[in-house]
Amino acid sequence: MDTIWSIIGKNLEGNISPDEEKALNEWINSSNTNKQVYFQIKELWYHKQDQTNNSQAIAAYDKLINRIKFAEGIQAQSRVQRISSQVNQFIKYAAIIFFFISFSFLSYYYITHESSKNEFCTISVPKGNKSEIVLPDGSKIWLNNNSKLTYPKNFNQSVRQVELIGEGYFEIQRNVKVPFIVKTSDISIKVLGTKFNISAYPNDKFIETTLISGKVTVQSNENPEVISTLNPGESMTFDKLNNRAAIASVDTKFYTYWMKGEFVFKDERFETLAKRIERIYNVEIIFEDPALKEKTYTGDFKVDDNIYSILEIFKRSTSVPIEYVTDRNKITIRRK
Repeated sequence: MDTIWSIIGKNLEGNISPDEEKALNEWINSSNTNKQVYFQIKELWYHKQDQTNNSQAIAAYDKLINRIKFAEGIQAQSRVQRISSQVNQFIKYAAIIFFFISFSFLSYYYITHESSKNEFCTISVPKGNKSEIVLPDGSKIWLNNNSKLTYPKNFNQSVRQVELIGEGYFEIQRNVKVPFIVKTSDISIKVLGTKFNISAYPNDKFIETTLISGKVTVQSNENPEVISTLNPGESMTFDKLNNRAAIASVDTKFYTYWMKGEFVFKDERFETLAKRIERIYNVEIIFEDPALKEKTYTGDFKVDDNIYSILEIFKRSTSVPIEYVTDRNKITIRRK
């Protein structure tokens, strides 16, 4: 009797004999594996009839024929000569089926593999919290409150790129061949291996990049040809409205205290401080008099401090008498 594969071929062509059909049914019912193989082949057969002239399928058939001839020739050369045209036709179909099975598998593997390579992770930190993240290359990032970081599950061989909304402190593993890029809404920061802080909240007028150690280049997303280089101890303030940047020397410790739950500030505008307080305590601060936004303060406070204690400090230390009025999570600051 013919092999089971020949019988399956005859069955698909509609030329199977009663004895062969009985043998096929016994083979199918002998195991779940046989049953799955048969119905998968049958399904492919009926859904791929219109592609039997596919050149790749014919090429697969020719290779299969040669392999069969080689294997059969080792056992008995005459066996190849006795292959009937019907069986030979099935082998052609089987090659086509084999091609489509292989193609489907390879397509599935390619899609899932590429999907895995291109899969992205997003870490969101709510107001009043912070988080430490270790990237696939070993780099570390501390995310401040109300911030979000998006990065690929696996970095490729040419670039390590992440996207930041909010504030983050970066300690990047050095890799000269694969630069590290942080993209924000308006600027991109390129590094090889360094420590720096970025504050890029959507509602802020400015994006601030402060270099602690190493070296970074900063470029505008709108005008990539304009590139600025920062040295340790320098901070670049980028005006999102005017698309302009200014670099100044700073005391870098003021940009790392937040990782410890502390906020240290020096000659900082009241409006900027209010934004920080909003993110930490999940409140909304409204200035009834816009001129109060321009007042500057020097000092520090801890995240664990009560918000009303902090507001009292501002109230007592300002040269202009002010007061604040609370309504649930809304705080209005006005002249007294």
